[in-house]
Amino acid sequence: MKFRTIFILFNIVLVFSFSFIFFMPFFLLGTGYSLDFWAKNWPLAAFFLLVLSSFNAFFVYNWKLFMLVEGEDWDALSAWLKNALLGKGRFNRRFVRLYVNSSLLRSDMEGIEALEAALRDKRPALLAKDAVLFGASRLLKNDPAATEAFLKPFLDRSDVEQAPWLSFYYAFTLILLKRPLDGVPRLKALVASRDTLLSGLSAYLLGSLCASAAGGLERDGLLLIANAKKAELKKRFSPEAWSKETEKGKAEVHIVILSKLIDDAGAWLLAVEAQ
Repeated sequence: MKFRTIFILFNIVLVFSFSFIFFMPFFLLGTGYSLDFWAKNWPLAAFFLLVLSSFNAFFVYNWKLFMLVEGEDWDALSAWLKNALLGKGRFNRRFVRLYVNSSLLRSDMEGIEALEAALRDKRPALLAKDAVLFGASRLLKNDPAATEAFLKPFLDRSDVEQAPWLSFYYAFTLILLKRPLDGVPRLKALVASRDTLLSGLSAYLLGSLCASAAGGLERDGLLLIANAKKAELKKRFSPEAWSKETEKGKAEVHIVILSKLIDDAGAWLLAVEAQ
């Protein structure tokens, strides 16, 4: 739905709702009682006006942003957000996420790095909150050593949103660095995650790349964990249901980056076992 339509419809709903509340006493109780009622309950009217004015002020203040998002003009959107963030210092999470996402669509890694440096200097708490997004972006540069160095300070921190995914990215980065067994403890923990996609990807890495690097009993143990999760997910998901589950996960840009890995995990998960 277009932002203009949302803006108009919400105003109509608010005005209609208050008009109904305001005039109902006149129809039911008469003019005299109604005037006395509103004289005593004027804060309700003031609250409505505050809500209406706040809503409209928010839309007017961000109108340019909404129009750029609606028009999918990623170049203009990135330029506007870059000026707001790095030029004017309007650091807020909504702008940060939009800028990173639009920069990823344009493969503008330099822009993301500039924002990361600014946040590290001026708003480190905001950088920590979205460390998953910045860490995933670094994977696109094919520099796993730099990705590991970025992710490591944010591990197991309570102020990081989607911390399990950050732990997964760290383990995956260790695999890319040819140190798969170092990532095993984190992947074992993530297999038990309530996030189906996260647990499935973790099981796939344990049963493939990590198991192939292990030997003896350790290898058998990793395969046991991975195959148990595989069997569990195969009971719950048909190929169509798994496809829907992965597409739902891809609403997050940092998961879209893992599309190839997700496809490989799906093929492993849904493979027909030899009889």
